This record gives sequence, structure tokens and C-alpha cells, in this order.
Amino acid sequence: MLFARVILVLVVVLLGGCSRSDAPIPADQLQIKINLLCTTCDDFLRCAPASPATAEVATLYRLREKSFLAQIATIWDYLIQSLRRKTSDTRPLTVYQDEPGRSRILVEAARAHVDSVSGLITLPGATIDMRSGAWSQGERQLGECVALSRRAGYAWLREFLQKPLPAGVAE
Repeated sequence: MLFARVILVLVVVLLGGCSRSDAPIPADQLQIKINLLCTTCDDFLRCAPASPATAEVATLYRLREKSFLAQIATIWDYLIQSLRRKTSDTRPLTVYQDEPGRSRILVEAARAHVDSVSGLITLPGATIDMRSGAWSQGERQLGECVALSRRAGYAWLREFLQKPLPAGVAE
């Protein structure tokens, strides 16, 4: 009985490798890089409008770390990556908007979908092209986005929330 279960697991794993999906866009061709196997990472994308009239308004997309159960599920993705690469992921998302005299959290409980084959990050009401950083809503160009380092993203967030660094911590 145990032997049959082991054989069944091996067959499932081997068949999983048969359904090869399209290859992801190489990382050196991406302006915005998101690690699909990092479940505890926060990724920050700062987007600025293309219109000069609203140039001072900034939107920050924070792709948050995954929940505990989602982190456990990603262990499987990591273990079978030699048979089937992970090319897409869904992450919790918080959206912040900062403009002179008015800063606010636009969305707290949303999801972002990252697809490394198409090179797109799909957000509520917008899309970001990972190759060029182009930020759009359907056919309408909204502006451009850049990926912030985690350190810069957390610093931006501290400033946005008006929370200073703890005493003794240097930036």
C-alpha cells in the first residue's frame, strides 16, 4: 500500500513537469523585478502621473508579505521549481496616495497579480508593465512606476504615516 502511494506521488510530480508553461521574461529585461518565491518580502512600487498638473501626487503600491498558510504553500512551489517554474503569483496589496496637504490610504485589502510571462502586474483599476514601468488603466496611460528598495519603501511609508525612526536607529 505504501509502495502504491509513493508511485502515485512520483507519477503526479513527473506529470506536473509535462505541462511546461511559457518561459518568464528574463530578469535583465525587467525594470521592475518581483521575486515570486519570496513570501515574506514587501515590494514597493512608486508611481507618478504623466500629467504635469498632477506631478506632485504619488501613489505607492505595497505588495505585502503573504499569510502564514500561503507561505507554507509556496514551499511546494520552491521544491518543484526544477520541474515547473512558478511564473505568476498573487500578493496582498495596500495602496497609498500622497499629495501635498493630503495623504491617504486608498485601498487596504486588495490583491495584486504578478505574471512574469506577460510581464504585467495587475492591480485594482490599473496595470504596471514590468519591462518599462508604464502604469496604465486600460488603454489610458497614467504615468510611470519604479521599484523602491525595501529600505526606501519603508522610509517612504514611515514618512507617510508620520512615524519617526526609533531612537538609536540610523537610516
